[in-house]
Amino acid sequence: MTQDIPAPRRDPSTIATIGFLLWGLIVWGLQFSLVYIGHTWLCALGWQAQASSILVGTATAFSVALIAPIVIAPAYVSRLTGVERQRPDTNALIKIARLIGAISLIAAIWTGAAALIVQACVSLR
Repeated sequence: MTQDIPAPRRDPSTIATIGFLLWGLIVWGLQFSLVYIGHTWLCALGWQAQASSILVGTATAFSVALIAPIVIAPAYVSRLTGVERQRPDTNALIKIARLIGAISLIAAIWTGAAALIVQACVSLR
């Protein structure tokens, strides 16, 4: 008498799930830090204001490109991280990740726009 033993269902790692949920916030936090620390550092070294604008524009473009997949195609990204559709809470995780990603996307654009609009290196002169 042989019984079929079901294969154990492999749950995604906790780190991968947290990374999937917080990806937008992590990228925005890094972009925020890079924009303001980099801006201050470039100004303190006496670089031209255009260098700060290039840094801000580049950091903003990269952060938007890294956050956008969570907002546009979160199901695809969830499969890449191992958050599988077979879990009962996967749809909730995808919705939460999409919402956090959308808020992070707005924050990244806002951070970049604010840093580009304000005159560079004025307060450090």
